[in-house]
Amino acid sequence: MTTLRDMRLECATATRVLAVAGLFDMHGHISIRQGDMMFICDRGASRLTVRPDLISSVRISDGKQLSEALPPSETALHLAAYRAKPEVGSVAHFHPMYATAFAVAGKPLEVASNAGAFFGGTIPVHDNPELIRTDELGAPVTRDMGAASAVLLRGHGALVVGGDVHECVTAALYLEESAQRNYLAANLGKVKAYNADEIRRVREMLASRFVIEKTWLYALEKARVAGALADLD
Repeated sequence: MTTLRDMRLECATATRVLAVAGLFDMHGHISIRQGDMMFICDRGASRLTVRPDLISSVRISDGKQLSEALPPSETALHLAAYRAKPEVGSVAHFHPMYATAFAVAGKPLEVASNAGAFFGGTIPVHDNPELIRTDELGAPVTRDMGAASAVLLRGHGALVVGGDVHECVTAALYLEESAQRNYLAANLGKVKAYNADEIRRVREMLASRFVIEKTWLYALEKARVAGALADLD
């Protein structure tokens, strides 16, 4: 049986993994859903050293804080995704350099690499650059996301979702890889986007459970070798 301690440990681990990967700095947060509750790091905690006792819990249905740890100011992004997408088990919001460059340009991220095909189509842009701190601001983000598993926030950053935390971390890594490859390729000429059949065929391979677990394991072990998980092991 999964306990609250297990969920907090899992969230703390994933947060540190994304910090070591260079996707989280002093900002950025990943959450995990369990029923009508989500777990997310304390707003003031270091993403590199956050402990399980600094993982906040929030009720999804009404946004009520259920722990002493304070959730991030943009918790509304996570709540909106969970409310709109019942199949989602984990959500991450962050400000990766290359994906955010596309967001600054207000340019949707086309599928032009295998990493991009993971998402099954073009990643749209939500046009409001405000920090998403209320339910009223959060709901339009997920509407713009639609059936996609990621959305760019203009001038701001990105939001990705996954069926579980391993898939969400994988999506976060692939989002930035896709943006970086598109950015570099654009300097060589027009980016050659995948057609629908190419996206489908590549996604069938890239979105497999084997690849997701392999990607998660690499990111996890990278953080472990860096010494970022020593006190959690």
